[in-house]
Amino acid sequence: MSENKGKTAFARIMSNTTTIVVGRVLNAICSFIYVPLTVQAAGLNGFGNMLLITSYLILISDITHLHSWQPLVHYGTMSLREKNFREFNQILTFCMRSDGLSGMIGTIFGLCGIAVFGNLLAWPSDIKSLAEVCSITILFMNRGWPVGALRLLDKFKIATTIELVGTITRTVGSFIGYEYKCGLSFFVFLWCFTQIALFAIYNIVALRFIHEATRQRFPWKELFFPTIQIPGIWKLTLGTSLNEILQAFFKQISTLLIGAWMGAGDAAIFRVASQITNALAKPANMMIPALYPEFIRSRDDGNVKELKYILMRIYATISILAVVVLTVSITLGSNILNYMLHHSIPQGGMLIAILATSAMIDISVVPLEPLLTVMGRVYSVLHAKAFAIIVYMPVLFELTKYFGIWGAAGSAVVASTIMLWWCSIAATKIFALTYPSENT
Repeated sequence: MSENKGKTAFARIMSNTTTIVVGRVLNAICSFIYVPLTVQAAGLNGFGNMLLITSYLILISDITHLHSWQPLVHYGTMSLREKNFREFNQILTFCMRSDGLSGMIGTIFGLCGIAVFGNLLAWPSDIKSLAEVCSITILFMNRGWPVGALRLLDKFKIATTIELVGTITRTVGSFIGYEYKCGLSFFVFLWCFTQIALFAIYNIVALRFIHEATRQRFPWKELFFPTIQIPGIWKLTLGTSLNEILQAFFKQISTLLIGAWMGAGDAAIFRVASQITNALAKPANMMIPALYPEFIRSRDDGNVKELKYILMRIYATISILAVVVLTVSITLGSNILNYMLHHSIPQGGMLIAILATSAMIDISVVPLEPLLTVMGRVYSVLHAKAFAIIVYMPVLFELTKYFGIWGAAGSAVVASTIMLWWCSIAATKIFALTYPSENT
């Protein structure tokens, strides 16, 4: 019986993951259109400056917002299943307040950060002014609660469609910018407009589906005057948010530092190369949103056999994906990079191969992070990422100093290896300590 349940859970995971992957593939196809158009219109340095601005905005948004979708899925699953709408409304409005507060704090931090760190990042005055204007976009970049609501209600296709609308908007806008020979400012504002449009669509659609699921009026009173305290919700929210903050810092800081040390052109090369390898690894990374609900169900049922079965099947799938990622990166990576940037990048194949190695190691961590989170070991993941970043920063500096962007790629391999080592040990301890009878 538990094996049959495991098969059903795995089937749901793969179905939802496939839906997300299809959306990501379509988004990637669009990126093959809008990235070259942007490079041709704004130039490689202009495109690099755009990436520096957007990387900064994404970094500030990620490090200041509370990832409210995780507590919504974590606590809201049981409340919604049991039709305890009063408790569910408290969880929902908590997540809404978190998103709003995070957006305001992020905007303030974004403006202050440009004033303090603009010169340190070697940004010209016109780039700093443009970034300051665009910082208001941070208010609309946190879409935690609507994303969580759609995942909770198993509306993965809807979320994928919304993301695709945003990508198509950016693609059409990039074509207009290319045709009319627009400069850097147009493409940066286009990116900002896309973020605001996604925010509006996500919130409207999520509110509609929440109403359909609960048949309740919107809980305005609970939004401003909460009446129920949810034990542990702040601990989970802060823990998962700190975890994501470290992940965001790791992803964005390298682009900003390379831009400061080597210039916008090299930052663009490194960022696009990273995006290519990340796109190849996306099918595995897209399992994470689908894994949380299934791991939570197995945990609540105390079904360790189902957990193990799901993990076994996932790692079998990941092994196949890893082989595909490495093969495509080695054989086609250099050509893809040259096409995207419309420049011939010396030793671009080596850069792609190194980053692909890091991506394959990251793929191996994919099932472990949600497992540790739902089993109450979120701070173990947090410690792993903190330690990886502590090691990563000096390694990034030294390797970039001597080997340029190829050294920066090598430092990513070091950080990924640390994450896999730490999370593997933590996951092994979970099964040994939490379910000792199942290991005998």
